[in-house]
Amino acid sequence: MAEEWILNSAMDRFQLNFKRNVGATSESIRKCEPKSLDEWEKYYYQ
Repeated sequence: MAEEWILNSAMDRFQLNFKRNVGATSESIRKCEPKSLDEWEKYYYQ
């Protein structure tokens, strides 16, 4: 649990989870319509 808290704090502190830094991930997921995590990873890293 402590590791998760540290990670979440860092993400918030450096705004790494903000749309302008990550991109519109949820929109990309809808566009891809992946059936598995592997399928999503291949699409995302293309």
